[in-house]
Amino acid sequence: MVVGKKSAAYVVIFLVLLACCIQESEATRRVLRGRRTLTRRYFTGLAIPGWLLPVLIGIGELVLGGALYLVLNRVILAKSVQETSTYTPAKQHEV
Repeated sequence: MVVGKKSAAYVVIFLVLLACCIQESEATRRVLRGRRTLTRRYFTGLAIPGWLLPVLIGIGELVLGGALYLVLNRVILAKSVQETSTYTPAKQHEV
């Protein structure tokens, strides 16, 4: 059950970061005041500053690169090398 909670936490963190990076949105709302109808527009920008987005992307690439290195190191480089040689020298005719 711990694996489910751990993966759910990663999904939530990913969704929060994705929500911070989504493009700006625009909303229109009508406000009724007496006999007049007012139309108001709301603009919301990104929740994070512009410079932080490339920093987060760079850190994410470093983390993914490190994880990929560890996986490949364990899968490929940590295997023991088999000491079997396929080369056999040719027999020479001795006179």
